Amino acid sequence: MSIKLLNKRNSLLGLFLFFCHHTYAQTRFEFSHPQMGTMFRIVFYAPDSAKALAATQKAFIRLDTLNMILSDYREDSEINRLCRTSGTGQYVKVSDDLWKITQESIKGARLTESNFDITIGPMTQLWRRMKRQKQLPSDTQIAEARAKIGMENIVIDNKNQAIMLKKQGMRIDFGGIGKGYAEDEMMKILQADGITSAMIEAGGNIVISNAPPQEKGWKVIITNKDYYLKNCGISTSGDMYQFVEIDGRKYSHIIDPKKGIGGTELHQVTIISKDGTSSEWLSKALYLMDKEKSKKLVKKMKAVAFY
Repeated sequence: MSIKLLNKRNSLLGLFLFFCHHTYAQTRFEFSHPQMGTMFRIVFYAPDSAKALAATQKAFIRLDTLNMILSDYREDSEINRLCRTSGTGQYVKVSDDLWKITQESIKGARLTESNFDITIGPMTQLWRRMKRQKQLPSDTQIAEARAKIGMENIVIDNKNQAIMLKKQGMRIDFGGIGKGYAEDEMMKILQADGITSAMIEAGGNIVISNAPPQEKGWKVIITNKDYYLKNCGISTSGDMYQFVEIDGRKYSHIIDPKKGIGGTELHQVTIISKDGTSSEWLSKALYLMDKEKSKKLVKKMKAVAFY
């Protein structure tokens, strides 16, 4: 049996995963759940349906909890509550998840020279509005959004696990890391329940654990070549199928935080890294980075990149 994983709303690369349906005492199960603007799909092997269903329910509850923390669409999310304190000089004690993903985001920004930047929220909001209106933002609008952006405006208090957002009007957007983080956390839930061979896929981001029974790995086809992978994250960023078209010109949905606009040269990049969190922010940053600098970063991260 073969399953085609479509990236970013039925797009990108043509990644294929092949699974055995039944192997010895293990049966293949598949479940899906919509969240974070996409469909999360879990494929794994378990001894029976009762165990499979119980583990899946726990994983999806974890996903829903994370959405309540990280979503910039929900006004009642933890991150939006934090953003409403921006510019007040107030430190806010945050949950373990918000603390961990923020720390990882700061690391990603530092390693990528801020080509990955979660403070891009004001630009994200601007471009969502412009996409609906089918018009480009003005230079003034871009400048106003850029004035609220910058990782240096996130101040952390390690002792109290608290965060302060320095500039008024800051908006945090975890769109370039949140799905990968959620997949990693869901995989931990499955593993704690004894599920040792699993794949989680969401919007072009994949996290896999041990190989399927009697297989050497999960078979993934990237750029027409077979790879047998296990215990890693795979992420693709690009705009071959997802873009904003205004006045006959296509703009990438991936906004450059330094320019305030999406690129017009459509391309894509796929990353294989140690986990879903790092593979997602790496793919977003490498999409924007200079090719030579990106190659050095990939080597430093002990990752693999396909351009």
